[in-house]
Amino acid sequence: MQKIIASSILLMGFNAQSHAQNKLPNDAIELPNVVVTATRTETPETEIGSAITVVTAKDIADKNINNVADALRTVPGLDVVRAGAVGQQTSVFMRGANSNHTLVLVDGVEMNDPSSPTGAFDFAFLQTDNIERIEVVRGAASAAFGSDAIGGVINIITKKGTGKIKLTAVAEGGSYGTWKTGGNISGGTERVNYSFDASRLETAGFSSADKNLGNVKPNGYRNTNLSGRTGFKVNEALDLGVTLRYGEGKSFLDNGGGKGADDPNSYGTFNELFTRGFGHLKLFDGFWEQTVGVAYSRTDRSNKNGLDPLNNFSSAATNLGEKVKLDYQNILHVHKTNTVMLGIDEEADSLSSFASSDYPAWSYTSSASIPLKTMNTLGYYLQDQIKLFDRSFTTLGVRYDDNNRFGGHETWRANELYTIKETATRLKASYGTGFKAPTLNQLYDTIYGTGNPNLKPETSRGWDVGVEQDVFKKFSTLGISYFENAFDNLIQANAAPYVNQNVNKAKANGIETFMEMRPITDLTLRSTYTYQDAKDLDTGNQLLRRPRNKASFDTDYRFLEKAHAHVNVLMVGQKADYASTVAGYVMLNLAGSYDIHKNVQIYGRIDNVLNKQYEEVYGYGTSSVAGYGGVKLSY
Repeated sequence: MQKIIASSILLMGFNAQSHAQNKLPNDAIELPNVVVTATRTETPETEIGSAITVVTAKDIADKNINNVADALRTVPGLDVVRAGAVGQQTSVFMRGANSNHTLVLVDGVEMNDPSSPTGAFDFAFLQTDNIERIEVVRGAASAAFGSDAIGGVINIITKKGTGKIKLTAVAEGGSYGTWKTGGNISGGTERVNYSFDASRLETAGFSSADKNLGNVKPNGYRNTNLSGRTGFKVNEALDLGVTLRYGEGKSFLDNGGGKGADDPNSYGTFNELFTRGFGHLKLFDGFWEQTVGVAYSRTDRSNKNGLDPLNNFSSAATNLGEKVKLDYQNILHVHKTNTVMLGIDEEADSLSSFASSDYPAWSYTSSASIPLKTMNTLGYYLQDQIKLFDRSFTTLGVRYDDNNRFGGHETWRANELYTIKETATRLKASYGTGFKAPTLNQLYDTIYGTGNPNLKPETSRGWDVGVEQDVFKKFSTLGISYFENAFDNLIQANAAPYVNQNVNKAKANGIETFMEMRPITDLTLRSTYTYQDAKDLDTGNQLLRRPRNKASFDTDYRFLEKAHAHVNVLMVGQKADYASTVAGYVMLNLAGSYDIHKNVQIYGRIDNVLNKQYEEVYGYGTSSVAGYGGVKLSY
C-alpha cells in the first residue's frame, strides 16, 4: 500500500507541474484566513505553528455528508472508527492517542461526556447541520484547554447569520430506508444576528454485527437535531451571544460483534444538550478584550435489552453526565507584534448511573448504582503571541490546573512558525505537555466493578516539526511533518482483577503529508497521507484500531456553471483489534450536485461505489454500495 500511495502522490505532483506551465489560476487556493482553536484568539492560519486542519461548510456540502465523523475521515493524523451501522459507537483517535484524549467543543462548549466510562465523546449522533467549520488541532493542548486535550482538540463552530433573512429546506432519502428532512433560518443586522436549524434523520440501517458472519437483523437509528446561535451588539464595545445544540434519538443495538451477535430487542436512547452564553467587551480602543462565559452540557443515555432466545435475562441502564463551566478570558493587544492572553476557568463535572437485571427463570433481580459523584477543576492560563519582522510567529503558553481530587498540575506548550517569504516556505515546530484526570466513572464505577479511587492522572508530552511550501503563487500547497507523542499512566481495566489500573506507557510517532492544488480555476485536487507507529511500551504491541497507513485523495470539479462533482478515495491500512487483525481496504465515494434554479439544488452521493467488503472494527459490519439523493430549496 505504501508504494501505491507514494506513486499516487508523485503522479499528482507531476501533473501539477505540467498544468502550471500552461496556465496559472488568477485566484489562490481558498483556505480559511482565520482560526481560533490553536491559540484561543483569532489568528491567521499562516501565523500558527501548531498542526491544524480546517474542514469548512463547503467541504461538508461538496461531499453531501450528514455525520461529523465522516467529515473528519480525511484529516491527516486522525482515524475514525465506527462499530457497525450509522448511530453506533463512533470513536476518533488522534496521532496514536486514545479516543478519550481528544477534547471536542461546539462553540466553546465541552462535549466530552462525564458519564461515559472513559470520558470520550461519541461521534455517533453528531450531525453536520448548521456547522460553519471544524478546526482540528493535533498535539497536546492542555496548556490552552486543560484536561481532556491531552492528544488534541476538535472545535466545531456553527454558522453566524448575516444579511437579509435566508430560508433553507432539505429533503433526502436513499439506501437502507434512509430519509432526512430539515430547515434553516438565518440573518442579521448591525445589531442582531441569528441562525436556527432543525433536522430529522431516520434509517432502517444494516446489521451492526457483520452480516458476512451470518447476522441479518438490521440496526435502525433515528436522530432529531436542533441548533441555534444568536448575538446582540449592545454598543460598539459590548456584544452578547447565546449558542445551543440539542439532539435526541434511538439506536438499535446488537449483542457485540461476530457470529451469532444479532439481538432483536436491544436499543439505546440519548438526549444531549450543549449551550453557552457569553459577553464580549472591548476597552481602550480594542487594547483590552474581555470575554465572560457560562456553559452547560447534559448527556442522558439509557440502554434496554429484553428477554429473547439469546438472553435469559432482561437489563436496563441509565447514565447522566453534566458539566458546568465558567470562564473569564482577557486579551491584551500590547503591540502589533505582541498579544497577551490570560484567563481563569472553573469546571464542575457530575455523574450518576443506575443498572438493573431481571432473571425470571431464577426468580432473581439485581441492581446497582453510582450515586451522584462530582469533580471540580480550577484552571489559570497565560499565553503570549509574538510576531517579529512579519516572519517569525511564536506562541508560548502555560497553565495550572487545581483539581479537587488530584491537586495541582502544570502544563505548557511552545509553537513556532517561521516564514521564508522569498521562497514561500513555512517552517513549523511545536512542543507541549498534557494532563488528564481520571473520569468519575473510572474512579467510582460500582456497577461493573472497574472503579478505582487510587488512579493517577494520565500525562503526555509531544512534539512535531514540519514544512509547508507554496508552489507557483499558491497554485499548489504541499506540507510534511514528523510527530512524536509519549503517554504515561494510561488507564485500562485489567483482565484479572477486572479493575481500572495505571498500567500502560505508550508512544506514537509518524509522518503526515498533504497536498492541495488547483490546475484550473474550477478544479481542486487534495491528497493526504499519514504513517504512524503507535505502540504499547509495556507489551510492545501495536495500539488497537490505529492503522499504520492512511491516505485520501479528493477531487472537486465545478462545471457547466451549475454542476459540481466530488470524488473521494479513502485508503486505510490494516490494524490490530481485540480479537484479530482488521484488514486494510480502499474505498471509492462519489458525490455531486446541480443547481436547476437559483433557489433549487438537487444533490446525491454514492458510498462504497466498488461494493467492497471491509470492517472498521473486528466483527462489526459496514455499508455495502449505497446511494442517497435529495433536494435543497433556498430563499
